[in-house]
Amino acid sequence: MTTPIIRWAGSKRPILNVLQAAMPAKFRRYIEPFAGSGALYLSLAPCPAILGDVNSSLVATYRSVRAFPHAVWREVSAMPTEPDYYYYLRGLDETTLSKRSQAARFIYLNRFCFNGVYRTNRAGRFNVPRGRGRLHIPSEDEFCAFARHLRHADLVHGDFEPVLQQARSGDFVYMDPPYSTSGKRDRGEYGRDSFRDRDLVRFIDATLAASDRGAKILISYSSSSALHEPLSAHGWNIRSLHVHRNVAGFCGHRGKAEELLVTNY
Repeated sequence: MTTPIIRWAGSKRPILNVLQAAMPAKFRRYIEPFAGSGALYLSLAPCPAILGDVNSSLVATYRSVRAFPHAVWREVSAMPTEPDYYYYLRGLDETTLSKRSQAARFIYLNRFCFNGVYRTNRAGRFNVPRGRGRLHIPSEDEFCAFARHLRHADLVHGDFEPVLQQARSGDFVYMDPPYSTSGKRDRGEYGRDSFRDRDLVRFIDATLAASDRGAKILISYSSSSALHEPLSAHGWNIRSLHVHRNVAGFCGHRGKAEELLVTNY
């Protein structure tokens, strides 16, 4: 099994066995519009895929590692691990760096930040403090295995809807969208204003349309009537499971929580 090279808030690595058991036995292509760390895709045998994410830095990093795994690994592994260097690197304007150096910076900050949270301020600047504990950079072999796996995937930066619109009969779609932030303080854990109530409405409409085109769909999401009611009305299968949330520094996002596992098959 290939492992992610980044840490990601909300990663589904702890419930991979549950997700794998819920997947269809056969499919032609894997599609994930909210890729994040890509844990589920990486746990499978390499297969044709579309991996999308609204986080431009994440997608650019994946593209750079796929193209230059050795060079990116050498650069990031040579960086000092002292806290002062973390804040120096965090304060750099990434637009002054090469694509490979931007990828190395992103991975370093991700691996050494507090709990792998990607959080930005209102200006769009990454602002997560340095974490503690036994933090490290994955090995060169892990970078190379990750790059080989991604050679089978089309990496797409942008909104989830155009990615989901490509789903057809024979495709398997897995989606784990950010929880809607409308009516709550938006701390920017997935990028500022990344998923609002209006986006949840679009998500449901696009999901039902993809289902009508014959795609098999698996969704994990918060235990929310906003998702439960419209999908159950269309005959989707819905069950609950308990997961452990650990979004850094925010007690409202920590501890055990109930989530929905939803399928149209």
